[in-house]
Amino acid sequence: MAGRLAPARNYWLGTTSRDGSPHAAPVWGVILDDRFYVYTERRTAKAKNLAHDSRAVVHLESAEEVVIVHGRLDDVGGPGDQPGVVDALSAKYDAPEDDQYLPSGDESFDVLYLFRPDRALLWSLADYENTQKRWAIDQGSRSD
Repeated sequence: MAGRLAPARNYWLGTTSRDGSPHAAPVWGVILDDRFYVYTERRTAKAKNLAHDSRAVVHLESAEEVVIVHGRLDDVGGPGDQPGVVDALSAKYDAPEDDQYLPSGDESFDVLYLFRPDRALLWSLADYENTQKRWAIDQGSRSD
């Protein structure tokens, strides 16, 4: 699954607001040492939602090559506390215009999250019947 998430440029992050309503937002992220990290500003709706309820869903942009991962996002402090992650983000998002949207280029990005997945759904629309998979990550089990 990490292999399918890693090369993506953009991800959709779904969180739940205090009143129970869903919230979706595009985010950037990186996989480092088989761990998925995303970042934002604590003042954003997604960060406020995660402070209340850490459950989240991450989805690739594509509806053709689908990866949907459910789990929790743990606040691991500011990006400066994880320089390896910041370096990996800078290496992944390396276009000159990307810098302004990275923690290394904008100090207002003040929270880094580590995604702890517990289940996932994957499929390729072109061959749905043969590619659909479900994982229960926390139990290490998979069912097709």
